[in-house]
Amino acid sequence: MKQIFKDLYEGVLGSLDTTDKGFSARKLTGFAVCFTVIAAHVKWLTLGDLSNLENVLLIDYGFIAALFGMTTYSTIKANGTKP
Repeated sequence: MKQIFKDLYEGVLGSLDTTDKGFSARKLTGFAVCFTVIAAHVKWLTLGDLSNLENVLLIDYGFIAALFGMTTYSTIKANGTKP
């Protein structure tokens, strides 16, 4: 168990470096953003005010579209193909 925590600690700190050590910065950023969005949704739902449901769904769908766009762009850039 101690080794797992040590590996996680080194992986997260290694992600902040410019070397190949550690986890992917894109994955860590995605995790942090998704965690923040989930926390905001939980807070919003606990308030019980659903009057802004359309705005929340629009922001969610825009966020999902942006993530798909980033993935598509990085794939196109890596493969060198033009759309």
